[in-house]
Amino acid sequence: MIRTAILGLGGFGKLLAQQLLDHPNATLEAVVDVNTDNLETAVEEFGVDEDACYTDETALYDAHDLDAVIIATPPAFHHRQIFEAFDRGLHVLCEKPVVIDLEEAREVAALFEDSSQVLMAGYQRHLDPAFSRGYERWNEGDAEPTFMTGELTQDWTHHFESGTNWRTDPDVGGRGHLFSVGTHVLESLVWMTGLKPESVSAEMTFYDDAEEIDQESVLSIRFANGTLASMSDTATAPTERERIRIWDDDGALELTSRDWGRPTLTELDADGAESVCAVDHEDAPGKVEAFLEAIESGTEPPATVDDVVRVTALLDAAYESARTGERVTVDLE
Repeated sequence: MIRTAILGLGGFGKLLAQQLLDHPNATLEAVVDVNTDNLETAVEEFGVDEDACYTDETALYDAHDLDAVIIATPPAFHHRQIFEAFDRGLHVLCEKPVVIDLEEAREVAALFEDSSQVLMAGYQRHLDPAFSRGYERWNEGDAEPTFMTGELTQDWTHHFESGTNWRTDPDVGGRGHLFSVGTHVLESLVWMTGLKPESVSAEMTFYDDAEEIDQESVLSIRFANGTLASMSDTATAPTERERIRIWDDDGALELTSRDWGRPTLTELDADGAESVCAVDHEDAPGKVEAFLEAIESGTEPPATVDDVVRVTALLDAAYESARTGERVTVDLE
């Protein structure tokens, strides 16, 4: 049994806790959360002993022998929590965004570079069979992307109007909507195609005077092979929609979804004729299942620290471009 603790039992933490309880080879040993209501939920809904609920990670680690930890706290805390878990010899599943900036990403990458400990990033699209079709087409086949577009819309108006939500506090949430949510599309473009982003030009509308929390963004990305991509993201639309379309010489794949549901995969042939592809999501693993499989098998997890470095380098360059008005080179060297 893989003895596991969860740091952060908010929305994502609850989903991961349920996946952990459903797995036959793992136990939920303890929970940490600064919100005592969430600790009550741990006891009442997930069967965690009251004595195994903490508001401080150090107290948890001192009291329990663990094999792994799942980090589902706000992004600004991840870097410290990853390092502390690593120092205690634990495997780590960390929700995205895994780190705040490229400096943190590189420090985490160096930490795990020669280690047998697993670090899995919480980019769940790596586990989705519709997105895997794209990865196989452009990483395992002969096709090479020639043009890409991506879009994500969501409504964060209530966060902006409240003025007190952690998502609008850079000391807790890190950055804004592109960083926190739009990163799903941005990371998918990079991961599915395997292309190296070379430079980016971005425009953003910011919530704050310090230009840290973005509300809307439009990116123009150039990849090392010459492929261009456009990416648009907004936190002020009335509903959640997501669309990715990637072209190559054989046509294109398009992935669309709404309200965080399963994506529809549409294939376009070289003449532009469309057909909806059948995708079986029934046997697709969840994040916790994939994480535990990587631990048990000693294999690389579906979303790695290298994926984190690539998307974080692109995000850093995009935010710099939006602030300076200049096209910025993506620092992947």
